[in-house]
Amino acid sequence: MRDLQATAEALLADLVGFPSVTGTPNGAIVGYIKDYLENLNIPVRIDAHEDGERFNLFATIGPQIDGGIVLSGHTDVVPANSAGWTADPFTLSKQDGRLYGRGAVDMKGFLAIALALAPLFKQAEGEMRLPLHYAFTFDEEVGSFGAAQMPAFLQKHQIKPAIAIIGEPTGMRPFIGHKGGLELIAELHGTAGHASDPRGTVNSIYYAARLIRFIEEKAKSLAARPNAQSPFDPPYSTLSVGRIEGGEARNIIPSSCRFLWEIRPLPDDDAHAILAEIQHFVDQHLLPEMKSIHADARIELIIDSWCPGMQARPDSAAAALVARLWTNAAPQVVSFGTDGGHFQSAGIETIVFGPGGMTEMHQPDEFISCAAIAEGLQFLTALHGYMVSDQ
Repeated sequence: MRDLQATAEALLADLVGFPSVTGTPNGAIVGYIKDYLENLNIPVRIDAHEDGERFNLFATIGPQIDGGIVLSGHTDVVPANSAGWTADPFTLSKQDGRLYGRGAVDMKGFLAIALALAPLFKQAEGEMRLPLHYAFTFDEEVGSFGAAQMPAFLQKHQIKPAIAIIGEPTGMRPFIGHKGGLELIAELHGTAGHASDPRGTVNSIYYAARLIRFIEEKAKSLAARPNAQSPFDPPYSTLSVGRIEGGEARNIIPSSCRFLWEIRPLPDDDAHAILAEIQHFVDQHLLPEMKSIHADARIELIIDSWCPGMQARPDSAAAALVARLWTNAAPQVVSFGTDGGHFQSAGIETIVFGPGGMTEMHQPDEFISCAAIAEGLQFLTALHGYMVSDQ
């Protein structure tokens, strides 16, 4: 186990060294992982985004049959402002049993652990009764764009895993469900003019305010009807407006306004139906009024990304596997999203489960403890035994 620990920490140092900030090209880190796996004679498939600059990586060890287990993690990290760090965020440093660096816990630590075990799985390939798949995705942090491609990729290559383990830092506690995330942009276009005479102009900020008020009222109505049976907290779908921008100066009628907003539905709720209600308000109330003043006025509600929710399935094969190999702790749910929703939507029983703590991610001096690395290695070693056993 000491050799595995050293290997995982060395791999993590290499992975952290790639500043794979979400939304930027990730070819360098994907190329590194591809070379590592291919040097072990593990075949690798690359699935490119349409821009040709961001990539998913998929690899398989073991028999070419249906079933098997996916280990999934994302290669992107949130931005790191070096001013808030005590050391270079993209150089792994070790101190007092902790490994510091951007992405160390979210979630390059899991990638390093999975890669450290690859030689052991490859050596046992002839004995494996199930295939092991690696699915490493891009741009999870800004909308799970890489994972959104995964169902079509699996269908194209006729790959049918049974279980997916999303190695987010859960403190090695199992999470079986989460809300979805519909990320949206609203763009309003009116007409400019001098503030001293607003006649004949369409003030885009006024209409944005009315639209935001409608979104707020919809959020309140959902909150007023919580699902008493839901395991989620809060037990209802939520809406939120997070950023707004528009206008040029105090004395200029603003011709345009833009705001970012989101819908986080319970897995059983339909985010697109909620969006349709808001679109109806735009079409029936705001736009006619705007266009009566200026024919070119318009409002666009743009879907930036969609991550489906994960149904909470405590009796799934994924939950049973983690219970068998690691813990009998009752699985939980969370309100934030992961790549797991896309894997579940592809018909794969999915669980979110990995080393390190959620409190260490998305902040300066992000770290994963050496003990957490050891726990992850212990779990995957147990998984290795399970996949080569007769039971």
